Parts: sequence; C-alpha cells; structure tokens
Amino acid sequence: MMKLTQTNKTLLMVMLLMTLFFQTTPAIALSDGLMQREIKAKIAHTKLLRKTQIEVRVVQRLVVLTGQVRLYEQKLIGGRIAWTAAGVFEVENDIQVVPTVPVSDEAIELNIRKIIKADERFIAAVVEFSVKNGEVRLSGKFANLHDPSRLKHKVAEIEGVLDITMNADFIV
Repeated sequence: MMKLTQTNKTLLMVMLLMTLFFQTTPAIALSDGLMQREIKAKIAHTKLLRKTQIEVRVVQRLVVLTGQVRLYEQKLIGGRIAWTAAGVFEVENDIQVVPTVPVSDEAIELNIRKIIKADERFIAAVVEFSVKNGEVRLSGKFANLHDPSRLKHKVAEIEGVLDITMNADFIV
C-alpha cells in the first residue's frame, strides 16, 4: 500500500475539488427548460419587473434575455436574476431600455448631480460623469468597494438612462 505524503494529499484534494467544481451534474445544473421556467417565475415575482416585457430563452445553459423595460435598473435586475439559476453558464442581456417619454441628456445630468450631492461617499469620490444620447459614463475614486455599484444602481433608476459605463478607482 502506498503511503500518502502531505504533498500527495494536497494534490489529491485539489484534483478532487477541481473535478467537483467543473463537473455539471443533474443536481447542480437544471435542464434548459427548468432553468427557463425558474428564471421566468422569478422575473414575474419581482415587483420592479412585473409590468415589463422580458422574454427568456435558454439553450445549452446560455440564457438570452430580450424584450423591453422602462428603466436600465430593470435590465440590471433581469440579468442578475438570470445568473441565480443553478447551472447557468452565460447570460446575454439583450433587453432594450425604452423610456415611456423622451428624456434629454440635460435632464439625466441634473438627476445624476442630485444623486451625487445627496451622498457624502459620492462627493468624496469626486465622481465625474458625462451623458450622451442616454448613455452615462461615470468615474471616481471610491473608498468602499460597494460604492461604485451603489452609484450605478441609483443612476440606473433614472428614466432615460440607456446604458452605464463605470470607471472606478479605489483609495488604498
């Protein structure tokens, strides 16, 4: 019988964990149909998404979201829900953001300024932004890892925002 050294035990454990991590088992991954039904049900039960038109298709564990929503935040939430289904390999979020009324870039800028002025974390981060055709670019130097995401989600709630690009640096 072979005696296992500590190195061999470690290698064996790493190989076992890699096998478990990369293996797709029925217990971990749902079928495409079950994934699709689960995602659709979660979207239907999410208050902010109830009156949206989001279509869900799943093919070989790839989730494709299409349809229309009023707010960019709704698009983000739809994508986050899709990633929560067990076994999802990739999510293509092709949901279109279509505001109920046209919103000018100036109106979006005004709302972003209000968001920044209302939160000391964003003031301290010296957030800069630009808006062009509803597409928002944000940048700042943040003290907390969660702050860029908080800012992105607050801006995503502004009607007229169609896309957000974030360039975040952090104070170390």
